[in-house]
Amino acid sequence: MDGIAIQKSDAKLKRLSIQERSDAISQEFRRVARKARIPKPITSGGGGFRARRSDKLFRRFLIGSFILLFIFPSIVSGMYYGFLAANQYVSEARFAVKSSDGAGLQGLSSLTSLLGGVPTTDAAMIAEYIHSRTIIQDLSNKFNLKEMFSPSGVDFVSPLKKESSLEDLLEYWESKVGIDIDRATGLATLHVRTFSPEDSLEIAREILRLSEKMVNRLTGRNQANGLREATDELDRTKRELERRVSEMRDARNQVGILDAEITTKAFSDILTALNLEAARLNVQIQSLKKSEATDGPHVRALVARSESLQQQIASYQDQLASNGSTGTLQTQDGENGTIADRSAMLSQKGLELRIAQNEYARASAAFELARMTSERQRSYLLVYVQPQTAEESLYPRRVLSTTAIVVASFLIWAATVGVAVLVRDHTAS
Repeated sequence: MDGIAIQKSDAKLKRLSIQERSDAISQEFRRVARKARIPKPITSGGGGFRARRSDKLFRRFLIGSFILLFIFPSIVSGMYYGFLAANQYVSEARFAVKSSDGAGLQGLSSLTSLLGGVPTTDAAMIAEYIHSRTIIQDLSNKFNLKEMFSPSGVDFVSPLKKESSLEDLLEYWESKVGIDIDRATGLATLHVRTFSPEDSLEIAREILRLSEKMVNRLTGRNQANGLREATDELDRTKRELERRVSEMRDARNQVGILDAEITTKAFSDILTALNLEAARLNVQIQSLKKSEATDGPHVRALVARSESLQQQIASYQDQLASNGSTGTLQTQDGENGTIADRSAMLSQKGLELRIAQNEYARASAAFELARMTSERQRSYLLVYVQPQTAEESLYPRRVLSTTAIVVASFLIWAATVGVAVLVRDHTAS
């Protein structure tokens, strides 16, 4: 058979050009070389497997890689997930953030735009908080997280190393605690996974409590600033009111009058009485002058009394309103001034006092409103799915994880063998 094939090849070579003959001879040599490397069994007359040393090494590589890349990982993963892996329990909670005034974190509206303009600002802040070092430090005040994540047992892969640093704990925490946010509704789902159902439940509850506290602390900053400003305004108006009260007291002491209106009314009543008396005397005098002599003793007495009344009337009129030239009221410090002047000054002081009182009343009302607002809880975590104690472990997923490792190991081994075969054929050619 080989002789006939060689004769046919020679016949073909004679009909080709020199370059084509050279290419055909090279291809024929490569084909014969590949055929020569194939072991020939005894049945074909080869006298047993005539394999070269490189072929034996390649077969050993195939067997060794199969054991190392497929058999060994499959056995190890099966033993680990079947006998060594520790059970892990999940506690889940679902919640939404609700603001009492519907405002939420108005000061962080820019974050809303970064998230696409959806109402997830508060939930996004909580997610960032849950994945931060801050919450680990806050939780460490109540729990020993390293001890919780480092249970005693034969599992040497899943637990946290007890000598781990805070950075290692944070990285491990992110793998065990997760939060998913629905960006369309702002609803959040919290997952906590530990090696004990009780630990998962307690940590989930504490995370919810700390998250609500954090949101209220952030939203309460504006209210704290408002309360501080209201307090400052209340103190200012109080000092202004005290100053106006003192000025009113000094003005009353200066003029010697407690109430200008009452004093004016009293003077008016006196003037009215004096004018009535003077009018009555004038009537008597005119009557006597008609019936008696104008220089009679009785007429002179009435005239003298009438003149005295006129002087009193003039004096009281000057005290009520005058240019201050005669008969004005004298204050305690010796200064003269009419009742009208003193009344105008007291009225001015009274107006300033009423304005200060109104300002103080408004400031007091604003302070009370700011105080009540700052003391009121601004945001709430509406937990519509409360965390519960897990009844069975959800992790590790033993069958799924083992199957995944077996399939991945086989694919890696198959890829390695494929690359080795390509390299071998390329080298041989």
